[in-house]
Amino acid sequence: MNIENDLTSIQYTVDFVDIDDSPGPFCMSFGFELEPLIQSIQNVGMVNPPLLIQKKSGTYTIIAGYRRIRALKFLDIKKTPCRILSESRVSELECFRLNLHDNLATRVFNEVEKGMVLSRLTSLVSQDQILNRYMPLLGLPSHSEKFFFYLRLEKELEKEIKIHLAQGRMSLQVARLLLEIGRGDRNRVFELISALNLNINYQKQLIDYIIDISNIKRIPVSTFLAENFFSDILQKEGFNKPQKVKALFHSLRVLRFPTLVRAEENFSKNVTRLGLTKGVKVSAPPYFESPHFRLEILFRNGTELKEKLRILTKKEGLEVLGNPWKERV
Repeated sequence: MNIENDLTSIQYTVDFVDIDDSPGPFCMSFGFELEPLIQSIQNVGMVNPPLLIQKKSGTYTIIAGYRRIRALKFLDIKKTPCRILSESRVSELECFRLNLHDNLATRVFNEVEKGMVLSRLTSLVSQDQILNRYMPLLGLPSHSEKFFFYLRLEKELEKEIKIHLAQGRMSLQVARLLLEIGRGDRNRVFELISALNLNINYQKQLIDYIIDISNIKRIPVSTFLAENFFSDILQKEGFNKPQKVKALFHSLRVLRFPTLVRAEENFSKNVTRLGLTKGVKVSAPPYFESPHFRLEILFRNGTELKEKLRILTKKEGLEVLGNPWKERV
């Protein structure tokens, strides 16, 4: 590519009326916050002018500077100096590469933007070139499986889900799980995530529970999601969001691990019946997988510790504590 003279040539002031400011073929921006750029322009002006391509019709398409144009329009600025390239002098791939490297020099692409870049490249270069040249530029391993995953992110995920992913409110792992369920089910799950403002860990747990319980019940995910179970919790009066989240995951856990939950409840009842002294706590190992239980005693000095141990050793009913799997429920 040899267009250095064009890029360093005189700048032209262009009226925004003549600029197509829609996300065009070279746009690589998604889910961004415009406010920092607006403040920068207000404070120091436009440091790096947008780069446009002039079409034969006389109108302009943005090569680089989509966000800058958006910020200027927000500030109600009608025209701005731009660098102009002629449509007859540069190829589509050259324009794309100009924008790509302009972005790479100043920021890190979010996951959705990486999918946008790879998707657009599929019509410009071979898959081998994408894998070996462009994926490393995006900080991605040169694996075809990863390449096709990012294409699916771009082509299949709905806009609202992409916004969550781009803004870091959803992980790639959760996005991958959502891609594995049908569009309608995916939207229903996302509605739950949004309505309850679930964090990333809860998002994964929710999807895992829904898939596992659907398999256990031998019903489609859509059938399970249609049960009143979910709407009843979402509409529970007097419950705030954290309480609804707690109620939802407790109910899902009961459905997913009924025997384990029953065992935990029995163990908890046995501990409660003991009436242990304040500051004395007995806890079970996770999932009762270890044969060892834990005793914790809070004390201020040796005298208090000795007294609590004395009371504990005389406590009747300690023998009921043990592995609940062996108990008759």
